[in-house]
Amino acid sequence: MKITVNNKEKFIPEDYIIQQLLKDMNLSFSVAIWVNNQQLLQKDYGTYRLKESDKVKIFKPIGGG
Repeated sequence: MKITVNNKEKFIPEDYIIQQLLKDMNLSFSVAIWVNNQQLLQKDYGTYRLKESDKVKIFKPIGGG
């Protein structure tokens, strides 16, 4: 099925969860994720199943101070 991740199309298998997406993209759990304009909690990364046409935004933390 097709989803959009940070404005790029990506094809994923059925029953694909956010945790697997992060693993495949070599990203840690320390990112913020929004799906269809709603923020996901980190505790849901291992259970949230992506659906056809989902729009995913991944934000990496920015250091500062």
